Amino acid sequence: MKGYKLYLIIGSILILGYLIAQYNKPTPTNWAPTYATKDKIPYGTYILYNRIKDILPSASVQQSKTAVYTTLKSKKFNKAAYIIVAQKTDISKTDLEQLIKYMRTGNDVFIATYDLGKISKELKIQTSTTMSPEGSTLNFTNPELKTDANYGFERGIGSQYFSKVDTSKTTILGINADNKPNFIRYTYGKGNLYLIAEPGFYTNFNLLNKYGAEYAAKTLSYLHGNKQLIFDEYFSAQKNTTTDMLRVFFKHPELKFAYYLAIFSLIIFVLYDIKRRQRIIPIADPLTNSSLAFVNVVGSVYYHERNNLDIALKKINYFMEYLRSRYYLKTNDIDSKFAQVLMEKTGINEALAKTLTKHFIQTPTMGDLSDTQLINLNESIEQFYKNTQSNGTRTV
Repeated sequence: MKGYKLYLIIGSILILGYLIAQYNKPTPTNWAPTYATKDKIPYGTYILYNRIKDILPSASVQQSKTAVYTTLKSKKFNKAAYIIVAQKTDISKTDLEQLIKYMRTGNDVFIATYDLGKISKELKIQTSTTMSPEGSTLNFTNPELKTDANYGFERGIGSQYFSKVDTSKTTILGINADNKPNFIRYTYGKGNLYLIAEPGFYTNFNLLNKYGAEYAAKTLSYLHGNKQLIFDEYFSAQKNTTTDMLRVFFKHPELKFAYYLAIFSLIIFVLYDIKRRQRIIPIADPLTNSSLAFVNVVGSVYYHERNNLDIALKKINYFMEYLRSRYYLKTNDIDSKFAQVLMEKTGINEALAKTLTKHFIQTPTMGDLSDTQLINLNESIEQFYKNTQSNGTRTV
């Protein structure tokens, strides 16, 4: 437990410091473009929904959280306006057919969006964006709405326009500084479809500006005479969701920073603990020559036993094996003639051959062997090896 006190103290200090910093940190402005009527953030539409009766005082307002087809199917509307303010309105062909049917009976549809989705092809329109460092300036084509000075907007509002329209079916109601249309109208029977190139005009941020609110009010003034307003909440509620299990952490900055802090602290703990608890690797002893050790042990045993005769017999047997394998000599019966054969086969001199033969014959018959006799035997054998190696004797 003592080993973890340091971690607990440091962790507690870090968490306490983080909580104090988060508590005293000012709440950052949420610039997320939700376009939702309940949101009071800059890009919500709370002001538009709650003050639209200032523009259309005689109209009743209701929300629709279902798809267009579901909202309008099997219902009769008279002098009603369907308002859609969303980042994207992916209106299907079925929804468009229902909207057209709805407009032909004398109702209006007002859509403010960046992306019309699939119906762009049906309406034969395309949108583009102008990149002006001085901001966007807009005005109306209707002399009753047009002002001497253009309307200016901030934070990119008003930068999108319709780069392609079907002039045979559309009426241009608003233009930008380059005379490109950003506000147009299609007529279907007794009703109209109003399209404005972006929804930013109707956000809380824009409506809090005097001239921004004036511009938005003038665009919505085309809906005068309608007795009912259907405020769409279906498209504004559609957001790109994720199935990531950590989406809650990354959605809120405080939880995101806490998550990173926890991961960082865990990494430090693991690295430090590994360094402290790493098992010491024992030093491996180098390999020893076991054969040499065995020879030393055997030699020590024989030395302490002092059995010279046994040693001599073993040396003779080993030497005989060498003669058989090296020179193919028969060593079964050793007699005086063996010296001549040994001399001819190995190339040694006559004196050494006779000395070795004498040792081979006499040693097995002896009951005891002195140190001097054992040394003489060993010297004779060693002299044999030395002579045969220097003479380069080969087997026959």
